[in-house]
Amino acid sequence: MHRSIITLMTLGLAVSTAQAANTHKHATHDYHVHPAMLRGKEFKALAAAKAACGTSPVVWLNPAGVVFHTSTSRWFGHTSTGTYTCRDTAKAAGYWQSKY
Repeated sequence: MHRSIITLMTLGLAVSTAQAANTHKHATHDYHVHPAMLRGKEFKALAAAKAACGTSPVVWLNPAGVVFHTSTSRWFGHTSTGTYTCRDTAKAAGYWQSKY
């Protein structure tokens, strides 16, 4: 009986550890996005964004996904919602670069 209790306790500890590791792996992130920082710095036309950004690269901002896409991304200018803006502005507002 004593041995089975120890086994159950060990298994319980293993399950708890695995659950904690799995929770950490798939944890949701708390993105601190400040869309108000973009007011007046979003452009519908690429040319207007290039003129306003100076040395900062122009990116495609996807507010629904809280990400921006660089000019090498297949999604640059091609998501259902979005605008052009400067990379520095997007990063300062809390948006992050998409992996795609």
